[in-house]
Amino acid sequence: MERTFLESPNFPIREINEKSAKEKGPARPPYWEMVFWWTRKPLIGARAVIAGALLPKDFDTNEFKKIIRLNEKTSPHRFNPQIPDKYKQYFEGKKLLDPFAGFGSIPLEGLRLGLDVTAVELLPTAYVFLKAVLEYPKKFGRLKVKVPVKELEALGLNSYAREAKKKIVANVEVPALVYDVAKWGNWITGQLKNDPELRELYDDDVAVYIGTWEVKCPHCGKWTPIVGNWWLARVKDSKGKYQRLAYMKPKRAKNGIEIEVVDLNRIVGDVSNARVDTRKGEIVFEDEEIVKELKPKIEKGEVDAKIRKIDGKEIVVFDVPKSNIESRRQQAFCLNCGNVMRFVDESGNHYTGKKGEGEFYIKFALKKYHQGDESYARQRLLVKVKIEDKDLVFEPATKEDNAKLEKAKEKVKELLEKGNPDIPREPVPPYGSLLFGALQIIGWGFDQWYKLFNPRQLLTLIKILRLIREVGRKVEEEKLKEGWGEEKAFEYAEAVATYLAIALGRYADYNSINTLWNAGSWSDNKVAHTLSSRGIAMQWNWCEIPAVKDLPLTYSGNLPNLKNAIGYLTSALSSGQRTLTGLSSNTVKVIQGDATSLNLPEKFDVIVTDPPYSIDVPYAELSDFYYVWLKRALSDVEGNKLVPRFHSEAFFKKIGKKYREREVQWKEFASKEVSEFSARFFTEREKEKLAKEHFKNLFTQAFIAMKTNLKDDGILATYYAHTSLDAWATLIEAGWQGAKLQITTAIPLSTESATSIMSRGKLSLDTSIIAVWRKVKRDGKKVVDVRDFVEYKDPYTGEVKKVRFTEKIQLVAEEKARQLLAHGYTGLDLLYGVIASALSVITEYEEVQRYGTKLPVLEILEKYVYPASAQAIAKALAQEVHGRVSSKEALFYLLAKLLFGKAKVSSNDVVLLSIATETNSRELISSKILLEKKEGSSKYYQLNSPQSDNLTKLEAFLKSRGIDIANPKPKNAIDALHLLEYYAKRHPKSEFRRRYDELKQKYQSLVEEATNLALIFTSMAKNLRWDDVEFKLAENIAEKLELIKKPQKTLMEIIGS
Repeated sequence: MERTFLESPNFPIREINEKSAKEKGPARPPYWEMVFWWTRKPLIGARAVIAGALLPKDFDTNEFKKIIRLNEKTSPHRFNPQIPDKYKQYFEGKKLLDPFAGFGSIPLEGLRLGLDVTAVELLPTAYVFLKAVLEYPKKFGRLKVKVPVKELEALGLNSYAREAKKKIVANVEVPALVYDVAKWGNWITGQLKNDPELRELYDDDVAVYIGTWEVKCPHCGKWTPIVGNWWLARVKDSKGKYQRLAYMKPKRAKNGIEIEVVDLNRIVGDVSNARVDTRKGEIVFEDEEIVKELKPKIEKGEVDAKIRKIDGKEIVVFDVPKSNIESRRQQAFCLNCGNVMRFVDESGNHYTGKKGEGEFYIKFALKKYHQGDESYARQRLLVKVKIEDKDLVFEPATKEDNAKLEKAKEKVKELLEKGNPDIPREPVPPYGSLLFGALQIIGWGFDQWYKLFNPRQLLTLIKILRLIREVGRKVEEEKLKEGWGEEKAFEYAEAVATYLAIALGRYADYNSINTLWNAGSWSDNKVAHTLSSRGIAMQWNWCEIPAVKDLPLTYSGNLPNLKNAIGYLTSALSSGQRTLTGLSSNTVKVIQGDATSLNLPEKFDVIVTDPPYSIDVPYAELSDFYYVWLKRALSDVEGNKLVPRFHSEAFFKKIGKKYREREVQWKEFASKEVSEFSARFFTEREKEKLAKEHFKNLFTQAFIAMKTNLKDDGILATYYAHTSLDAWATLIEAGWQGAKLQITTAIPLSTESATSIMSRGKLSLDTSIIAVWRKVKRDGKKVVDVRDFVEYKDPYTGEVKKVRFTEKIQLVAEEKARQLLAHGYTGLDLLYGVIASALSVITEYEEVQRYGTKLPVLEILEKYVYPASAQAIAKALAQEVHGRVSSKEALFYLLAKLLFGKAKVSSNDVVLLSIATETNSRELISSKILLEKKEGSSKYYQLNSPQSDNLTKLEAFLKSRGIDIANPKPKNAIDALHLLEYYAKRHPKSEFRRRYDELKQKYQSLVEEATNLALIFTSMAKNLRWDDVEFKLAENIAEKLELIKKPQKTLMEIIGS
């Protein structure tokens, strides 16, 4: 079967990764800003994978780069692919399927390459988002309207207005979708501005309100705020100097706790020399002028700070209060009386001893509030944030501010009593807190979605969704009057309303009581959104943002993002035609369906997809946050209940001639989601086991369905972000043993930020492995034993000979390692390319046995694939020196150096390397080849190698490794290598040779292997150009042994020849 460019070593993975990394940083595609979604793969990566899967193996690399725009100085995704006529045969009429389409990166790039695309998603929320990303820009993007310049400026369409001014014209053509979303978004904003109820509830000059929960202290009976963080601003500049420092502090008053704002920029002025200790809660100023100015004010009580003396020098210290809640320890402190609040029994009796059968008092109080008993807890506004001259101004919230909150509460109560369908009373899943804490709010009484919002937030969101409904009607009426057909007018109205509803979802995400004030952020609105923690967490410093402010997180402030997104998508997907008919030749289908049972009426040339990972976020449960608002904004209301309007197939189920509302996603779709969340089996005894089986079964079914929908000569490429051994085993089981597919190659595709990529090597959930699969005809032998002799074709002579199956794995891996090194592959690109070559041998057969017993995939990986891959890379690297690196410690050290260098190494990566080199990580740590470190609560590892060529530091390094320079007794090749590096640095050539020979006489095998390592490192230094001190030290060894002469051929040149 003819291989493709994606399966070729010429595939320019390094450049693609560099561009992908930038795309996840500041060069993000504009449509990503429409609304938050958990996973969005870089567009250039998706484009490269799809194009590579369609082009032949020997395709010219430079031509490939031109087609996908990889050589563009700015982000390639900003440019549509350029496919010359001579290459159109590879793309025209080809069909792409993505059965786990998510937010649409893969299908979007398929459309841009001219393919017929089918995008499938299980969840209604994702389905609606996909329609907005793919279908509407494709269907309506070519429609243009002429708009006067003044109107463009009024609608905030400034880029189009500037274009008109450049051309000196009064009107300019604008994509109709962009114009109508801007126009009707502007209309909604105007309605909100003039809404008398909202004007009564909000101050015009407040950008953000910061609030929290208050509870009634069971000791003193007074209300006490529960505050997780008292900081308002703690912002540094790029040089690490503080630019803004402000915090809140509580003041005891007759009627409870009052809030005072301490703004050090207003008290001190320049805070750049402040020293902040967040653990102690201290801000220290040592500058003599500041101390001199503040001391008399402190003594008079005008400034609340302390004067301290350190070594006879006076300093000023401001104390930032500490949080008065410790959720993990289940205790909080009353700010009035100082007493600890701990547990409460079923009768409401408080006690401070051991928990027993009681519940944390704060949790109990909030649950009571949500049940309608407000005698224990209530919401309270603490601070108002205003913006003056581009600076943040903090003011304590007043009684009047909190009275407005209470007023809104009465209006919400009235709506609830009437059973108003616009309040989302749908249930949050009762097992939510067990989903790795993804919905820990359920434990605090947030059992219905409307409870995630304070009364003013809720009223505002309801007003916006009602206005979106009205927009849908108005747009449809407008288009019918213009002579459009009923179906097209309806679809266009649906498109406009959908975009405005997506903006509502984003606004809700930034405007709930599960947001967080982020004091360290350097922006106007320092708000961490509701879904920012890969779940919805309980927060004690939540934010409320009025809907209509010229700020990016408000509803009106999100409209520019929306306009930019639609402009980007229409430009990417629409042709230049201006009529309602005559779509460009390629098509898009967005389907709400189940990837595990998909059986479409057509076969696909390419399937590229990013399937869910076993412990990915619980999408069905979390995206209900959006679903309950989308459903309301895009449905109608009749007889006090929701009825179908737009996207009826997403929000309602048709039973006969009637429609039944789809209450929430989790009830219907959680059990169909390919995931391993045991919480979903919370009623079962062996829920962990059931969850694992559930994931494996659905994952395998998804692969079988993809095979069914793939053409016989088609390509399947799957993203997979998990790099643990178990996860790889699950992937191979599903694709090989389940769907009977063969893996042909694997490519690490970066989705990290550019800064993370520079650290090299770290395998994380932000690095996806692209596994490439094919259908394979197994006409001959389908089962192989590891001891069997099988045919192997020598790549150099063409000779076909019989070798052991295990030897064939090794030979194929070695050849792939040499090939990839010759093409400049390093690091993870090299490792996974070699692993995939070993897997290609394994997956030629349906089953691999040992002594007639079927081998589990995990054992195949552990005993055959990983070790063969490690040894293959080591042999290829050692080829230049005509030596060997064979000891386990040396293999580990070499691979760790090649793959990770000085970077931090995760536990999964250490396990992978340990298996591949047949080493024990505990023994490596014991021999001080590997260092185990901690960063906060997380553990990581680093290779223990020289960090400096300074002799004193080298001596200290050897001592730390337990190597005695005066009486060396190396235990392994790494000890010998580090000794030789020191000798080469410390001694002239003759003395070095004497010491080298002396050491070699006693420890010949260790010294020979250490010398081979030094030569390999010398070659790596030339080829990789890494800034690694050890490479220079190794080169000293090679030069003094006269094993290298300058200039010389590089390893790549030798392998290439």
